[in-house]
Formats: sequence, C-alpha cells, structure tokens
Amino acid sequence: MRQSSSNNDAATPGESAATSFLHRWGWAVALLGAAVATLGDLGQLWIVNAARPVLQLAAPPRGLLVIATLAGTFGIPLYALGYCVRAHRARRAAPRLSALVAWAGVALAIVGGTVHAATGFAIANNAGGIAGGLAPLEGIFSAGPIVIALWGLATVTFLCASIGELCLPQPRALRICNPLVATLALSAAAAMMPMPWPDFIAPASLNIAHLVFFARLGVFE
Repeated sequence: MRQSSSNNDAATPGESAATSFLHRWGWAVALLGAAVATLGDLGQLWIVNAARPVLQLAAPPRGLLVIATLAGTFGIPLYALGYCVRAHRARRAAPRLSALVAWAGVALAIVGGTVHAATGFAIANNAGGIAGGLAPLEGIFSAGPIVIALWGLATVTFLCASIGELCLPQPRALRICNPLVATLALSAAAAMMPMPWPDFIAPASLNIAHLVFFARLGVFE
C-alpha cells in the first residue's frame, strides 16, 4: 500500500518542490488541523452542555470559549490540504471527480472555519439561548438565520466533498474512512452511549471523522 502511495506522490515534471512536499505531507497538516478542531468542538460543547443542569457537568474554565473558537477557526481550514492530497492521488484514475473533491474540500475548509467562528460568537452572546440550557443541535437552530445559513452551506460542501471522495477509486474496506460514512457511524455509536457522551460525540462527529479520514491518507496509502 505504501509503495503505491509513493508512486502516486512522486513529483511530476515541472512540479515545484513545495507543491511536491504538500502533496506528500499535506495529510499530516490536515490531520493536525482536525485534531485541533476536534478539541475546539469539544471545548465549545463543554460550555453549551455545562449550562444544562441535567448533565451535571463541571463549569468550564474562563477563557475556554476564546481558545476553543480559535482552534476550530484556524484548524478546519487546514482540511483543504487533506482533500487536495486525496484528489491529487486519484487525479490519473478519475481526473474530473478528483477535481470536484479538491474544490469541494477547499470550500468545506473555508466555510467550516467560518461556521466554527460564527458558532463561537453565538455562544459568547447566547444568541437565541444557544448557551442557555439548550441541547447543542437545538442551540444551533435557535442561534439565528446567519448561523443556520452557514451551517446549511457547510453541510452542502461537506456532502459534495465526502460523496465525491466516496466515489473515487479505492479498496472497499477503506470506504469506512470516508468522512460521511465515518460521521454517520460515529453519530450512531454516540446514540448508544450513556449521557453526556451523545451530546459531545455526535455534534463533534464530523471533525472526529476527518481525523479518521486524514489518518487513513497517511497510514493506508
């Protein structure tokens, strides 16, 4: 498997050293971004869920919201590199589809970072009671039209990128690492967990799924 990756990642004539390096190691940068973004998600969720007496969570430390929001705002845009790596490796076998994956992945990275920032701003201002005792998903729908519209746009770009990636040539066993498939699997698993885990794992499942996806790019290809 690794030999195949080396062949796919080899620099092509006229390709700059910087571009070649990004094609070889962009997945690692994206993996780091996903790890940081996941921590940012969990930080924001701690703040939202701590306002729900039924969960009996400890109060989050001061300043956590700023750190958690910055983590996702700057971590998620790094996903663009991971999607570009995936598209680059499949460019010969499926040039048009790989181009779609690259562009949709870049759009997801940009919109996703913006969504995370907007969500943090909504939590800070308790827009629509998002941090006033509502479940995470209820809080998003109550946060106002701008936040809802951004989440909707992020969903569209995510579906385009992940479904496109799912259709790229790859071993069947690796399709479980696809971001959409992994997100659905994590959400289903979270539903069977005791409280408060469902209200942390399910809302953060998209970023956790990208951890799996980018790790796959480095380990299995």
